[in-house]
Amino acid sequence: MKRQAKSSRTRAAQPAARSKRRQFPTTAVITGLALMGVALIAIWLIPVQEVARIEAPAKPAQASGIPTWTVGMLRPDGLRIVVTGSNDASKVLDPQRFSRSEVRHGYWVATQIPEVLNKLYCWCGCENRGFHRSNLQCFEDEMAKDCPVCLGTAEIAYDMTQKGITDAAKIQAAVDVHWGPNR
Repeated sequence: MKRQAKSSRTRAAQPAARSKRRQFPTTAVITGLALMGVALIAIWLIPVQEVARIEAPAKPAQASGIPTWTVGMLRPDGLRIVVTGSNDASKVLDPQRFSRSEVRHGYWVATQIPEVLNKLYCWCGCENRGFHRSNLQCFEDEMAKDCPVCLGTAEIAYDMTQKGITDAAKIQAAVDVHWGPNR
């Protein structure tokens, strides 16, 4: 009789042990699925720009660890834009059409030093929005009329050229100090 009692005790203990074994893999599977879900959500939430950057074919500059240049980044030549377009004042609006003296002066400056302003990045952000290629172009429409950054950039450039400084990289550095994001 003792054998039967032992046998029934062993059998009664076995299902409990089996159920614990079955719970462990179930818990592990659920935990694994939850972690995979979290990982998928994290991947889904990565900004589109990051995904595009990751999927973009590697350029020689990226292979060497140098980030790809974008408008506004400082270039090796000290400028923040690729100089393009006209560098004369033929498209600058007539300064006399504006009533405020500081605006008239800004547009007049653009007629005096267009080749310098054509090399300068304007921190108002118009270039980043695709409107303008340089500070000169801010004066080819009414952008500068209500923009202290456009007018101030031209004023800094004019003051420096009057002092004999015509190197656009040095002028851009002064503009960066006054109007850049770290001012």
